[in-house]
Amino acid sequence: MTDQDRSQFDTDTNNWSPRLGFAYQAASKTVVRGGLGLFYAPSLQAAGGTISGPGFRSNTAWLSTLDGVTPNHFLRNPFPDGYIPITGSSLGLSTGVGTGISAPLRATKTPYVQQLSFGIQQQLPGGVLIEADYLGNRGLQLVDGSNTLGLPLNQLSPEHLALGPQLLQSLPNPFFGVITTGTLAAPTIQRRFLLRPFPQFDDVTALTSSGGTSNYHSFQLKAEKRLRQGFAFLLAYTNAKLIEDASSANSDGFGAVAVRQNMYDRRAERTVSPNDISQRLVISYVYELPFGPNKAFGKSWNRAVDALLGGWQINGITTFQKGQPLTISAPNTCNCFNPGLRPNISSSAKLSGPVSDPLSRYFDTSVFSQPAQFTFGNAPRTLPNVRSPGQRNWDFSVFKNFRFNERWNLQFRAEAFNLFNTPQFGFPDQNFGNFGRGFGQITSQANSPRQVQFGLKLLF
Repeated sequence: MTDQDRSQFDTDTNNWSPRLGFAYQAASKTVVRGGLGLFYAPSLQAAGGTISGPGFRSNTAWLSTLDGVTPNHFLRNPFPDGYIPITGSSLGLSTGVGTGISAPLRATKTPYVQQLSFGIQQQLPGGVLIEADYLGNRGLQLVDGSNTLGLPLNQLSPEHLALGPQLLQSLPNPFFGVITTGTLAAPTIQRRFLLRPFPQFDDVTALTSSGGTSNYHSFQLKAEKRLRQGFAFLLAYTNAKLIEDASSANSDGFGAVAVRQNMYDRRAERTVSPNDISQRLVISYVYELPFGPNKAFGKSWNRAVDALLGGWQINGITTFQKGQPLTISAPNTCNCFNPGLRPNISSSAKLSGPVSDPLSRYFDTSVFSQPAQFTFGNAPRTLPNVRSPGQRNWDFSVFKNFRFNERWNLQFRAEAFNLFNTPQFGFPDQNFGNFGRGFGQITSQANSPRQVQFGLKLLF
């Protein structure tokens, strides 16, 4: 990088995307297909004003009030004292000293996926098409989302944890008088602050960092019957497993994050993804009841009978889905400036036998314990055999067509979402810090109660 180089990144120039595919008709009603390829995600090097480096961006806070009541600065002149100046490179290595800094890494790579697929299609009697596929991919240079605020680079190196309580001892602050604001401005400071890789900064965060990996394997089965004699259906089943070390969290509603507790050990983060859904089955169907003109029954019905019994159609979508792996967090007692901590675990947290009251004790909370100070927890990033509650849902509708002539048709629609009013419970509390106060309990519902709606639709 030269002094005149104004780019934020080293250009990633090798993003070639070779692909290969084939299709072979093995028999009159049998087709074999396959393919492989290299697929790149959108580049992380895209321009973005939110990731300017230190010295080339400043934030001037608007001080609306001093006491919470009396207005201080008004919208007609929001910054009467001016703006915090941008120093540029004039301060050199002293830029941002004493504060937390964040910037993108110049050597950021473009995320990409190596993908492989192979499948067989077979035409069955009755116009039914069945297809079985294998789909696998391997992700490389994935965005490191294990910490949603970026990758923390100012964590203590693990060998310093052997000092134990000495890390909290107060020492004379060598930055006193030089740094005038923030934690590093005090006359004394804890030893751990001075042992960080960049002790002159509060935080150092790498934005848009790449380097994550993933592996995905799935078996996919599809059966399809296109509309024929008033009936059509589509069945899709997926059995899959996603393993990775980069994503952040599942949608649990409790703020539990699959956080990377030690930035120096990515291998310890490699687990089943918090977003993994191991099995999913979806069945959709349309059936025009065989009553009325041009149908198997009721061809000679008069208009009155046909208006009552003819022209009915039923439709539905049924979904069954496994839950997502749980991510257990613990109060961070490491004192090493890491993003977060996981608890210790002594055995499987899966409860054996039927769960008598899953809302109050969804998993075995007794197998977890708080790690000692200055240590990391041994629990994996996600639990391998405990998942959130799954999904069972039926959406159903009934249509009635009143056809006046070839051009005009009035359709009455009655639609029910979550037809059987089946509750889908939310994630249990996954914060070990709430032990005895909700840890392991489910207190929310993830879906909506049954909803019914009616409508009229005019088609012409």
